[in-house]
Amino acid sequence: MTTRTEPKTHSGSKALTRVGGIAAAAVAASLIWTLAVPVLGVDLTVTSIGGTAPQTVDLVAIVIATVAVSLVGWGLLALLERRGKGRVWTFIAVAVMVLSLASPLLAAGPVDARITLGLLHVVVGAIVIPAFRRGVPA
Repeated sequence: MTTRTEPKTHSGSKALTRVGGIAAAAVAASLIWTLAVPVLGVDLTVTSIGGTAPQTVDLVAIVIATVAVSLVGWGLLALLERRGKGRVWTFIAVAVMVLSLASPLLAAGPVDARITLGLLHVVVGAIVIPAFRRGVPA
C-alpha cells in the first residue's frame, strides 16, 4: 500500500504575506511622500505624457494607486499560478515597474517632483515584487 502525500500549501500565510507587502508598500510610499512634500517642500505637480493640465499628486492618490496596482498584480499572479506559470510573473512585474518609470521621468514638471515620483515607483515595486514572489513554486 502506498500513501500519497500532498505538498502542503500555505495559501493563508501566502495571502497574509502579500497583504503585508501591499500594506508595507503603502506605508513606504506614504513616508516618502511625507518626507518629500511637507518636509522637503517638493511640489508634486506634473503634467503627464500627453496631458494638457498639470496634476498635483497627493498622498491619497499615491496610496490608492499603490493598493490598486498591487491588487492587479496579485490578480495576475493568481491567474498565472493556477496555470502553473507563477515564475513568469516576476519578469512581467519587473518589466511593468521599469516601463512605469516612463510616466514620472518623461512628465513635464520640476526635476525633484519627477525624481520623487520615480522613487515611489521603484520603492513600491521593490517591496511588492518580493512579497508576492514569496511562496511561488520555483
